[in-house]
Amino acid sequence: MAGGGLAGMAAALRLEQAGIAYLLLEAQERLGGRIFSQPVAADDGSGVDLGPTWFWPHQQRMRRLCAELRCKVFEQHVAGDVLYQQGSAQPVQRSDAGQGMLSYRVEGGTQSLIAALAARLDPAGVQRSCPITNIAPGEDGWSVSATAADGSEPRQFRAQHLVLAAPPRKLLQIAGLSSCLPAGLSTALAATPTWMAAQAKFVAVYPAPFWRQAGLSGQAFSRVGPMVEIHDASATTDTGFALFGFIGVPAGVRSRHAAGVLQDACLRQLVSLFGAQAATPEVSYLKDWAQDAWIVSEQDIDESPRHPELDLSRWLPQLRRMQLHLVGSEVAPQEGGYLEGALGSVEVLMRSPELFS
Repeated sequence: MAGGGLAGMAAALRLEQAGIAYLLLEAQERLGGRIFSQPVAADDGSGVDLGPTWFWPHQQRMRRLCAELRCKVFEQHVAGDVLYQQGSAQPVQRSDAGQGMLSYRVEGGTQSLIAALAARLDPAGVQRSCPITNIAPGEDGWSVSATAADGSEPRQFRAQHLVLAAPPRKLLQIAGLSSCLPAGLSTALAATPTWMAAQAKFVAVYPAPFWRQAGLSGQAFSRVGPMVEIHDASATTDTGFALFGFIGVPAGVRSRHAAGVLQDACLRQLVSLFGAQAATPEVSYLKDWAQDAWIVSEQDIDESPRHPELDLSRWLPQLRRMQLHLVGSEVAPQEGGYLEGALGSVEVLMRSPELFS
């Protein structure tokens, strides 16, 4: 199995619970894929999210998994006024927008969910820093080559079933895969956008939620930038107080500036919106997903963000006969692009009768 994001980790858990042997290969040293939380403080286990952040009441798979893993959830803070930044020469507008849409967060950061999944798995079944470089079918399964973490000779693996849990466009970069796929599937995978791939997020952590104390929700919308949408990003209901924003500067423009330049601009924007207290965070983070070679593909950089809509149903019978399985948010039957979709794709995997034969 390739890929240690939410889909890959959840698939490993379900296989282990079903008594099916597996080996999960993760290209990076860290687990989580696009789930990425950074610490509130050096001595604090809590984190603030720079990747997927929310899920919603109708997304029951996420609620069930959090309950199963005993990961606490809390409601996104939305109480208070919303700010609007129409132009650099115009004053910031403040509006009582009422309660925003109810959404949930994982306490301590979404990475807590990945840590809880990892704790349920046999450590011998997870190998990190082991990117797959080549895939080839054989008479009795699949032959998989992967780069060794220490730079030595490539490692070779054999698998009866092959589960691939990575963005479709990144899968196509694995040597040998395209030639194995059913007709038309490679084209469909190449046309499927990698969710979040060209986005960037900025997070600033503060000792107190001064915006709440001023009657603000932490929500702000801007036509000035660099952030176009800002929210309360606190790690829990009452700790790790933070603000985060989606950066609206295109990926190609961001790449021409040092990260520090963009971070400074984000802080200045927070000051212009929320006041002088925003100028001195305890810590701040910038994550530009367009610079993450494990996630982004060249095709993703200049595309407008849109939810993936890849229906695998026409290829599913043939893939199952090949004992090749695709899981992940982009190939979800519903809720494509969301954490919920990643879990839904795992349910499709576990309905494959070939796994239990």
